[in-house]
Amino acid sequence: MKQTYTLALLCFILALAAYLIPVALWERAYTPSAAYFNLLAEAFVQGRLYLIDPPTTIDLTLHNGQWYVPFPPLPALLMLPWVALFGVGSLNTVVFTAVLGAASVVLVFLILNELARRGWTQLSTSDNLWLTLLFGLGSVHWYMATLGEVWFVAQICTVTFVALSVYTAVRGGPAWLAGVALGLAVAARPNVALSFPLLLGIAAMHMKRIQLKGLLLWGAQAALPILLVAAALLAYNQARFGGPLDFGYEHAMVNPRLEADLAQYGQFDLHYVSRNVRAMLLAPPVWDAEARRLVPDGDGMSLLLTTPALAYLLWADKRTALARGAWTALGLLLIPLLLYYNTGWWQFGYRFSLDFMIPVMVLLATALRAPLSWLTRGLILAGVAVNLYGVLWWHIL
Repeated sequence: MKQTYTLALLCFILALAAYLIPVALWERAYTPSAAYFNLLAEAFVQGRLYLIDPPTTIDLTLHNGQWYVPFPPLPALLMLPWVALFGVGSLNTVVFTAVLGAASVVLVFLILNELARRGWTQLSTSDNLWLTLLFGLGSVHWYMATLGEVWFVAQICTVTFVALSVYTAVRGGPAWLAGVALGLAVAARPNVALSFPLLLGIAAMHMKRIQLKGLLLWGAQAALPILLVAAALLAYNQARFGGPLDFGYEHAMVNPRLEADLAQYGQFDLHYVSRNVRAMLLAPPVWDAEARRLVPDGDGMSLLLTTPALAYLLWADKRTALARGAWTALGLLLIPLLLYYNTGWWQFGYRFSLDFMIPVMVLLATALRAPLSWLTRGLILAGVAVNLYGVLWWHIL
């Protein structure tokens, strides 16, 4: 275990360096105008739920003459102690996001290692480090962890707490603690509550013989904190907008390109499925006539281009409780993303994939065998190269 924690610390240091050094060199390591959660943390400290004179209003909601951050408040709550002690001006949201992103990398490595230690996957420590590389630098997680804007901060916070929940469950921790971690993730992006079947699958794996009563009891204990967080979010909506189901999204100052569809079809509709499938799986780069070169499509680009090793999901296990839980979670998580009015624009790759990357990492671990082939390692390194380009494209190209 000492070696595992040493490697975990090394993963944290290397990931943090990969996330912070480039933006520091390019002088991009500053809090952007659309960070919002730092200002919301300040508002909480001052007893407000709204922002006063925000520097920009994109994706904010104007209600009763006040500007509100429609997104659930977990990032602001995490920032609150620092802001209360040292002031909002001292908080750098890029550094905040990079630290949480590095923590997610560590948690993914620990999950993979624990799965292997229990014999639930067949990978060595070296193989698990390769998969950790896939997550940390070979996926859209890399560029997103270098940004401090509201959308990316929320997603990085979410994946950190989903990973913490899964690691708690894999380690055999208390059901309520796994539920607390997933509940905190829900307080950033409510749709990730659909990761819950993965927790149930893990709980079933811990049982020598699956007993429905025992599994239901475990599930109830894990679900209770999530339900409490959901109730708190409804109360938060009531306090802000006068209705528990009103998150403020429908009246947010969205990009003009999205306004017509949002007005005609609403936030979720079958109309959006083909567009989202294209952004997620099919979209290629586009030709920039002015620059005379191929560039990423800001509406989204295929996951098979940004993280080509995801093709191994075709060989993922489907027999064990772990695999069934992960596949069920992945399927459920895809539903709201496919029906959503926004592909994630403006972005590199498909940023909403972070919502389901933890179940995907578990499934990849079941699909592969030790030692990883040179083809597998080559695909992982290809993903790293593509996402390095993504970081460069976002910040300086």
